[in-house]
Amino acid sequence: MLAYAPFAAGLLCATVLLVGFAATAFGDDYRFWPPGPDERKRRVYLLCSNGFLLCTLLTVVLDAGSVTIPLWSRAVGGVVAVPAVGLLTRSAADLGEAESAGRAGELRTDGLYRYTRNPQNLGAIFLWWAVAVASASLLVGVLAGAITTWMVVQSLIEEPWLREQYDGYAEYAGSVPRFVGIRSVRRAVETIRSDRPDADS
Repeated sequence: MLAYAPFAAGLLCATVLLVGFAATAFGDDYRFWPPGPDERKRRVYLLCSNGFLLCTLLTVVLDAGSVTIPLWSRAVGGVVAVPAVGLLTRSAADLGEAESAGRAGELRTDGLYRYTRNPQNLGAIFLWWAVAVASASLLVGVLAGAITTWMVVQSLIEEPWLREQYDGYAEYAGSVPRFVGIRSVRRAVETIRSDRPDADS
């Protein structure tokens, strides 16, 4: 099948990054992520992440409909993809280019970062699982699993660096979930309530 070529290339991109993350986690003096000012590491990350994106989109086109699932499920996947893109783009804007690229900047605790410490990673996970369901593609589902592993491992290995870089990170981590939890929901409800016009006005 034609879809196997971009699928394999996408897996290779994810594997390269996971190897870099493993080297960061288990190496004594080596840090692949966050790359900080090291432009070579940043370029490798961007090459692999953009390559993964392109390969996944090609796999969607070439493998769509390879498994049979109810039409309503595919529709739900398409609907979920829309807010997932919004979550991904808004959180990237909230964090800023330098911090998103793994450079030192300022600790962001506002915007979507009030609800989860990793909204970009969460958005990517939701997006690719939604695309996998909407496209009814087993291969895209495997790639969604790969990016889920990638996003989770990336968030774990960058935390020691964040704790060293920002004095307030430990306190922030104690009050905001790594991904999503009851505190995220409670804070979102409080925000919605506070934004409502006063019923007595």
